[in-house]
Amino acid sequence: MTYDPTDKRALFQRVVDDILDRIRAGTLNPGDRLPSAKEISEGWDVSAMTAQRALRELQALGLSYGMAGKGSFVHPDATDRIKLLDGQPVRTRDGITVSAPLAKYLRTRDTLATKASEWLDNLHDKPKAAQLQAEMHLLSVILEDQRQQVDQAEIDRYQTELNATAGPDTQPPATETPETDDRRRTTK
Repeated sequence: MTYDPTDKRALFQRVVDDILDRIRAGTLNPGDRLPSAKEISEGWDVSAMTAQRALRELQALGLSYGMAGKGSFVHPDATDRIKLLDGQPVRTRDGITVSAPLAKYLRTRDTLATKASEWLDNLHDKPKAAQLQAEMHLLSVILEDQRQQVDQAEIDRYQTELNATAGPDTQPPATETPETDDRRRTTK
């Protein structure tokens, strides 16, 4: 493959962008095997190191995952994650469509909650707990930055829709039972 000499992107980024375009177009779908580093090297006419860097970048973006001895595969959530990268609205796991900034905020919030749970589970392992605490601190800074990019009204709308999809409350409303009603009649 020949490249435009005026294109300022690094070679690995051109490979990543080409693979992203293939996922967007549906040529590569969630669960599909990605080309190996050797196949990328030959098909895109780049070095093996550049091909490996492209595969690492796809994994860092959460668009692929590797299986030892099997290769790299398109992540099941790659389509939604690309929409996030593109700034497009996405559907949450609850089936609610939200803006990209809110989706990023919710994802970071959920990751922070997971890290907090891991931290609690690993309090006995001081080095692991310290690492998780540092990750939680970084995530909380990112979360606050993302929160500032989301309108409170949008968060409120999301919460309202989420509550509506959860169905009726599992606890009955606070009403008088027949027993309390009977007791009242007898005390009068």
